[in-house]
Amino acid sequence: MENNQNNIVFTDKVVAKPTSNKSPNSKSLRDYKMTFSKLSLIQWEASIGLMLGDASLQTQNKGRTYRMKFEWGDKNKIYAEHVHALFDEWVLSSPHEKSRLNINGNTVINWGFQTISHNAFNSLKDLFLINKHKGIADNLIKNHLTGRGLAYWFMDDGGKLDYNKNSSNKGLVLNTHSFTKEEVEIMSNDLRIKFNLNTSIRLNKNKYIIIINQDTFDKFAYLTDDFIIPSMRYKLPN
Repeated sequence: MENNQNNIVFTDKVVAKPTSNKSPNSKSLRDYKMTFSKLSLIQWEASIGLMLGDASLQTQNKGRTYRMKFEWGDKNKIYAEHVHALFDEWVLSSPHEKSRLNINGNTVINWGFQTISHNAFNSLKDLFLINKHKGIADNLIKNHLTGRGLAYWFMDDGGKLDYNKNSSNKGLVLNTHSFTKEEVEIMSNDLRIKFNLNTSIRLNKNKYIIIINQDTFDKFAYLTDDFIIPSMRYKLPN
């Protein structure tokens, strides 16, 4: 199978990529889905980090299949386009702009998109949906997180520990606000075990986050440097 612009080649037949306004039950979309079986290795590794970040899973058919949903702020539009390109064959439309007014009356712009619903995403459901709520399965990091996944986790929901312009602190933060304290403790511990990162947890906005101590920044950089795209390097210490 190869991607040929908007046509998907599968054995000796060509199935056109449906337009985004097609019904989830349309024949063209069903035929298109039949050309796929699973995520590529790169997509799978990235999806682990993205789900540890801000991505979510949705079902439209009571759990038979799932889709991934993504959304980022306007500052990270290039990153949104990068992730969109990474999952190109699984999406039907470009990232779309969403605007809203915040509590101060200022316009906030986000960019979002979602994949098609497909059983290729069901394995993510088994790892990240606990009683229909976002969580983590046992040994998620030990068994499934790679350097690429760690990079996407950081790009999606990480940053500097100290944003002071003159700071020399190379500590990092993973903003794990959507997880329970117990889950954050498990993730912090498993990052230490699997990647030999010096981690701890800290209370932030009444939720717990993971701190990667500056003494293992070089180890983090070694694991992730090949995968962090230029537009997201502002999150890294100088």
